[in-house]
Amino acid sequence: MGFPQLIEEDFQRIDAALKALLAQSEASAAMLVEKAGHLIQQRGLDEQFPPDVLATLASNAFNAVQFMAGLLQEDKFPGMYQQGEKRSTLMLNVDENCIVVIIFPASVSVGAVRFYAAQTIEAIANQIKIAQARAPTVSFDLTDLDVENVQQLFQRKASAGQTAPASEAAPAAGEAAVETATAAAVETPAATPPTVPPEPPAAAPAVEQEPAPAVEPAPVQAAEPAPAVVEPPEPEVPAEPVMAKRGPYIETVTKGVYWWCSCGRSKKQPFCDGSHKGTGLKPLEVDVQAIKRIAFCGCKRTKNAPFCDGTHSKLPRPAS
Repeated sequence: MGFPQLIEEDFQRIDAALKALLAQSEASAAMLVEKAGHLIQQRGLDEQFPPDVLATLASNAFNAVQFMAGLLQEDKFPGMYQQGEKRSTLMLNVDENCIVVIIFPASVSVGAVRFYAAQTIEAIANQIKIAQARAPTVSFDLTDLDVENVQQLFQRKASAGQTAPASEAAPAAGEAAVETATAAAVETPAATPPTVPPEPPAAAPAVEQEPAPAVEPAPVQAAEPAPAVVEPPEPEVPAEPVMAKRGPYIETVTKGVYWWCSCGRSKKQPFCDGSHKGTGLKPLEVDVQAIKRIAFCGCKRTKNAPFCDGTHSKLPRPAS
């Protein structure tokens, strides 16, 4: 089956999916590329990195890796990751016709990019299926075509009765593209040993000194008991949380109660170890009902605690 005919609504929703991916993952650019090397849609690229050239090179590299998979008796390799000193790339399969190519700073975790990209790929794949169902007898075999701009082949506007207002298409794309990493926990079997939820720290008991030994020839006298250990007073205004990580902690957790660190001072991130004492900040209880893969906030500034909502991508970076 060739690549389906796309209309304006399809391009809007694919563009919204790529835009949401960049906002949440801190990637700098993303492309939807047909496997023959044609660029379908892109976000974030400029003249410094020519999109058409990158699309051709990316498809060639991805196809070469799939040929290698066959030699290794693998059905296929779903992704390809290249790490650089300044920038890295991640190429992921969408369907039999196209791939998503993501360019991101080398300092950004590839795991976080892959986490958000999975939802973007699902949204794009669903939109392509909608386009195929809309016109099942119309498709393009881009491998046999010699065109400079592949988008010229597609119908940029829907025919009568199909047009979707941009004000309605964009929000729908946002919903289908990437759900905020908050409550969207991917329910998959745990690949690693389950995380053990830390118990909330208990207050230290009062400490008393043992009676002083008798001193000859004076009468035996017991020493005065030492004062009880006093917990540091909680400030009237809570302290600012510390950014533990510029990005989410992606954890596979089993059913149980967990305590998310809200102060950023815990040495057992993203969970509490009691380091919040004296800050006025408290850990947040998380009741997990089933095995889930959750993106816990690492910057401690999410508006939907304890889940990551992409706020870290909008925070200023420290001066180098």
